[in-house]
Amino acid sequence: MKWTLYRYLLQELLPSFLLGVVGFTFILLTGRILQLTELFVNKGIPLIFILKLLYLLLPSFLVLTIPMATLLSVLLTFNRLCSDNEITAFKASGVSLYQMTPPALVLALGTTLITTALSLYALPLANEGSRSLLYQMASSNAHAGVRERVFNDDFEGLVIYVERVTPRTFEWENVFISDSRNAAETHTIIARHGMVLSDPQRLIVTLRLKDGDIHKLGDQPSAYQKIDFNNYDLRLNLKTRWKDKPTAEKHPADMSLGELAQAVQALRSKNADAKIQLVKIHEKFSVPLACLVLGIIGIPLGIQSRAGRSGKSLGFVWSIGVLLIYYLLTSAGTSLAERGVVLLELGMWAANGIFLCLGIYLLVKAANESPVLLLVWLDKGIEILRQRWSRPHKPKEWKPKK
Repeated sequence: MKWTLYRYLLQELLPSFLLGVVGFTFILLTGRILQLTELFVNKGIPLIFILKLLYLLLPSFLVLTIPMATLLSVLLTFNRLCSDNEITAFKASGVSLYQMTPPALVLALGTTLITTALSLYALPLANEGSRSLLYQMASSNAHAGVRERVFNDDFEGLVIYVERVTPRTFEWENVFISDSRNAAETHTIIARHGMVLSDPQRLIVTLRLKDGDIHKLGDQPSAYQKIDFNNYDLRLNLKTRWKDKPTAEKHPADMSLGELAQAVQALRSKNADAKIQLVKIHEKFSVPLACLVLGIIGIPLGIQSRAGRSGKSLGFVWSIGVLLIYYLLTSAGTSLAERGVVLLELGMWAANGIFLCLGIYLLVKAANESPVLLLVWLDKGIEILRQRWSRPHKPKEWKPKK
């Protein structure tokens, strides 16, 4: 009896979980897909680069969508069981609510372990790989990021304005460049024509400009020079920016747990601020734990919500509302922790602590069949709004004029 019940509940949980992962991931990817499609169609970026970048973006999205799908799956499953009176049938057969929770907890623990593995191992590698791939795209197709009649600042220390880009050859017309890489001397370059030459093997990008002049301005107003040129090459060596960085200078999101610990020790030895690195360390564990926390709170919400009996759509609305509140608390806590307003541990773990306590409280109330006033009021409000929206409007009776 017990294992039959567990298999039955898992058969209900897994399809909705997989559907939630695919749905939420697709929603998050939609914005990036539109941007990457523009690069492929209008800028000539090879399709293989686009597909690789989408693949490398998946871990960063799955870390967020797996907890969301866990909540959705648990809430909808128990919501359906309650609406079909199966919860009542189980209780009449001597099965308590606590005996129905192990499959949901197994799912939540499994997704917690998967998300932890993604956060500790896959996510740093994917972030570093995506940055490296973006470098390759920038070095081999530097023209892709330059848009017409827009001040482009993709290259550090340079602001580039191009009036027109030829679609096929990607040659530039009427180019304006502000070069502030040297703090002691600012260069302003104006050219009629220009083009991008890239050397991916040497990691060098060359901006070849034609028919223009260079305006040099030093610290003193009198230190002004103007140089006319027919051809001028402005070289950007991206190797020093992307490939030869030591581990301590990597972006914190690209670091593994060991690298973050080493970075924290190095910064503390210099009496420097290490809050960002510490936040990333806590995120590697607090974000995966959201699977377990949201899985627990989804059980009583699915049972206590009477509005769920009206259909799965309102159960989905409940999921979105809970997720919105949870991630708002998480974002606020992270921001306050990074600025030092609250203790780091408090800011990073407050949302999990609040929702875990709330989930246990609601689970006990649901097991004792004791209603929660707040949920009752919310159910009544949702039901009133649903009835008003679904109420058919009677057409006015036509009366002949006398």
